Amino acid sequence: MSIGHTRVEAPPIQIAAGTAFALLVALAGASREPREALTNELGAALDEVGDTEGESWLNLLGIALDAGSPYGAKGLAEVVGLLDPVELRRHLLGRYAWSWCTLAGIDDIEAAAAGDAAASARLLQQPRYYAGHADTSLGVLLTLDPAETQRRIIAAIDVASRALLAATAPAALDAAEAAASAALAAHSALAAIERIATGYRYVPEPEAERVVLIPHLTPSLPLVLAQHRSSRLIAYRATADRGSEERLLALGRALADPKRVEILALVGRGVARAADLVDATGLTRSTVHHHLAQLRDAGLVALEGNARAYTYVPRRAAADDAAALVADIIGTEGE
Repeated sequence: MSIGHTRVEAPPIQIAAGTAFALLVALAGASREPREALTNELGAALDEVGDTEGESWLNLLGIALDAGSPYGAKGLAEVVGLLDPVELRRHLLGRYAWSWCTLAGIDDIEAAAAGDAAASARLLQQPRYYAGHADTSLGVLLTLDPAETQRRIIAAIDVASRALLAATAPAALDAAEAAASAALAAHSALAAIERIATGYRYVPEPEAERVVLIPHLTPSLPLVLAQHRSSRLIAYRATADRGSEERLLALGRALADPKRVEILALVGRGVARAADLVDATGLTRSTVHHHLAQLRDAGLVALEGNARAYTYVPRRAAADDAAALVADIIGTEGE
């Protein structure tokens, strides 16, 4: 796989499945929800953190990864509590994510982690840092000292562990791990990632010495891309294996909306970036992303790229796949 003029081979792939990761992604999803949709206790805990985009929780995936297997939610608050508070803030601010270090600068991240107000202000003003959501994600936490930051993060994790994880979560994640292992055994590395992560075509990057596949259970965040040290983290929504009828229903739902058909046609004509699709359709960015997620789930488009750039591309095999689904259900001539 080529990036620019440099050829980068697919790195080793690891699967990391556990309720600690599922809990952090669930916290990210809950942070975006209206507070009336949450329990009072969870809403209050999230308000204390102040992140309405949920990005800060995704930067803590590396803490769970560093803690090692079995990646359980029960021990996550304890792991966070054992960290030096400044080290926790390093994780929150992206000190171990190569993109954030490049964009914001290691010196400012280190200084802000220690509580430097001027460095914190510079981070919040960086337009591309934290995917453009630095102020809404970190505006509260960066006004706190490291110890208070740690207290609020632990309190939210503790509440969320009771409110957001279903009793069936461990079994669902175990099943997702088994399915991912089977896909990796049956396909090449990059083809397996595309199957496991439902239409994400990962382009290897020189900074990533390994890829870590992380199943989670939050429907509102079907795909989360993060970095930790020298690892590319791909957190994807774990779904049960779907039969032909369910897959055909997903295809029908994707094509039932005129705007989704318009977006599909635009992608087919080479309009590849989400921002360009927003301009072309007149829809909001969040609405376009929702439609693209539906099209990706139906196997009609793929998301291709890495930290440098992401584009949407049509899946040319989709027509044959759809015909095979119909044939599987109604049969073919002569059967």
